[in-house]
Amino acid sequence: MDYTRRVDLVSTYAVPDTYQPPETLPELAKSTDYPNTNSLHYRLTKAVPLPEKKLPPFLDLATVSREGGNVIVAGNNYTGRLWEGGVCGWDATADLFQEEKISFSHRCDAIITALCYTLDDALFLLGNDRGSIELWSTGNAVRGPGLYMIDKRNEHIGSITALDIFNHTERTVISGSVDGCIKLWDYSQGDLQSTSTFAHAHLGAITSVATDCKQDALAVSCSKDQSALLWDFREPKPAVALYDKHDVPFATVRWCDEGAWNRLVAIGDEMGRVHFIDTRQPNVFLETIPCFDRKVHQISFHGKHFAVLGNTPEVKFFDDKSKEILVENSASNYVRDIVWDATNDNDRPISCTLIGWDSYVKRLTLEDRAAE
Repeated sequence: MDYTRRVDLVSTYAVPDTYQPPETLPELAKSTDYPNTNSLHYRLTKAVPLPEKKLPPFLDLATVSREGGNVIVAGNNYTGRLWEGGVCGWDATADLFQEEKISFSHRCDAIITALCYTLDDALFLLGNDRGSIELWSTGNAVRGPGLYMIDKRNEHIGSITALDIFNHTERTVISGSVDGCIKLWDYSQGDLQSTSTFAHAHLGAITSVATDCKQDALAVSCSKDQSALLWDFREPKPAVALYDKHDVPFATVRWCDEGAWNRLVAIGDEMGRVHFIDTRQPNVFLETIPCFDRKVHQISFHGKHFAVLGNTPEVKFFDDKSKEILVENSASNYVRDIVWDATNDNDRPISCTLIGWDSYVKRLTLEDRAAE
């Protein structure tokens, strides 16, 4: 080979000296000689941080504490100079989105992908698209009120896509990520300790995890690999197939929390269908409900009612017979989460608050709307 005839790629593809685009935004806006300047325009545009006690416009997640009824809402910014997230907290669902009643707020330099309260009302968990899981406190007897981070771990390779906690005595968290990994975390000692790692739990990205409301050791997970697994972490080999080789990827899964439904799992797929599976009878759909013509985003239970959210402005509500009782379609963009009002009174109407993109917030009462 004659190396004297080789092309000097460095000089060939170097920026020529004559290429001198404008260095300010006003000059760049008037220039017609350098039309392909998107990256330069991006670098010259200064990032504008969000003001305090303001959520980004794309409301994605909400969580309610187990006892106190405290609420946290997380939003993300997908269109600005910086893709970032933020959370705001309120002491009660009735105070939601009242700026003067915000108890705390926090800005994140990453997209918030998972959010949940722990068994302790003062502790909550954040997961983000950088694979970090964070444990936060809203105050204690020693430090007093005020938001501060307790611990942060970076043990997932990809973005965290799912978080849930076990609901009884064990202070344990389960997380899943796009790398197909499931991890268990213990937060009983005041920090986050990884106790178990299942590196190849699924062959594809994990889309959702959910725990049993009656037992600490049981959980379910689903993935883009078109499978769902039932986990019993007391066993040496904890995973068995809940449903194997579905025709499309699964998108979300929830364990039914009503006493009569406790062995049932609801799972949504990317074709807009919700399936019910009895954990004692795997690989059999007891019932299938067609909801949307696109992916199911979330299934949320409240007593004998449940709501289904998808990649659509619509939210559909069903009763315990899987009968559709209400369709809410007032949103102009995706509805992402739902906050139910806590009530133990059977005579009291069921109320909830919907949140979604474009700062969509809608409070409604099921009985009144169904009557309309």
